[in-house]
Amino acid sequence: MGQALTLVVYGGSVRGDASLREAARVTRRRGGRLSVVALAPVEPEHARCCDMRSVLWNGVQRELAESELAKARLAVDDDPTVDLTVLGYPGLGAADAIAGHAAELDAERIVVADARAAGLGRWAQRRLRRRSVVPVSF
Repeated sequence: MGQALTLVVYGGSVRGDASLREAARVTRRRGGRLSVVALAPVEPEHARCCDMRSVLWNGVQRELAESELAKARLAVDDDPTVDLTVLGYPGLGAADAIAGHAAELDAERIVVADARAAGLGRWAQRRLRRRSVVPVSF
């Protein structure tokens, strides 16, 4: 069996930084790996249409998520063993995207570091708990 992986859904805030540091500390102590994601909502881009708003919106959302990951990198002292990824999701599908990504990575658990800063409301939090096959902590 490989190293256990913890998936952290990150939102840049004092609380989010503290949660991320704690998850990194616990994961290191257990000899596991840490993967951090920042969420980016994605609108469908239609090839038939000449309207570029969705393309621009998606680009801005990706840049915002990448800036969140830059904050996460600082919170874990630029640890090269921590994977940082932008996780795009359609519409209201953040919870499904997180649960699916955790399953793809074969994560042992999901830690949401400041749900509000990460963009997860109560409805999405409940949905994530229902959809995930691994424990979720907020």
